[in-house]
Amino acid sequence: MNQPDFELARDNMILNQVRSWGVLDEKVVDLLSRFPRDHFVEPKFRGVAYADTMLPLSQSRLMLAPSLEARLLQAVAATVNDHILVVGTGNGYLTALLAASAAYVTSVDSDKELVEKARVRLQEAGITNVRVETGDATKGWSNHAPYDGILVAGAVAQIAPEFMTQLSPGGRLVGIEGRRAPQKCVRITRQSDGNRREELFETEFAYFEGADPKTEFQF
Repeated sequence: MNQPDFELARDNMILNQVRSWGVLDEKVVDLLSRFPRDHFVEPKFRGVAYADTMLPLSQSRLMLAPSLEARLLQAVAATVNDHILVVGTGNGYLTALLAASAAYVTSVDSDKELVEKARVRLQEAGITNVRVETGDATKGWSNHAPYDGILVAGAVAQIAPEFMTQLSPGGRLVGIEGRRAPQKCVRITRQSDGNRREELFETEFAYFEGADPKTEFQF
């Protein structure tokens, strides 16, 4: 059986999925070129690692599609001096990309099995400027705050206000929020005269466990 041509698939992903959806930041494109996405997906899905689709991580979790990952990275705009918080480690791919562009990354996931797998993948990739922790960070993660950037890599009904107290001045949070589909990707920047909120684009993605609108109406 012929093996997939991952390099060609990666080039096609960047041209047809990433650039065509408005990701023009060359630093983001370079990251996607340098870090093989197929190294982070489960072996049985490697043949479609570069397809513009979500891939299963567990029974209830999905990996973001490449075009959405790229737009989130562009929105976070990590720099070499930044400490970034990732909410939703998943398979570690976004954590790896951010670690390559920031000084340090704290990555948190509530799924212990995913955390352990992500640690292994990050170690195999030679990435050392990360800490991966287990817990529910959908309402903030004060352990290592402040953060220069926060990426909430999954949907929530509403961005928790606790995050804003954990951002450095000038820091920005990027996340997917909404009480119904389609949700909106938002970027909130902490400023001295108040928080600046931008709605970047619409998308649809699964809610983090316990962060969906239904939980607000349970008694």
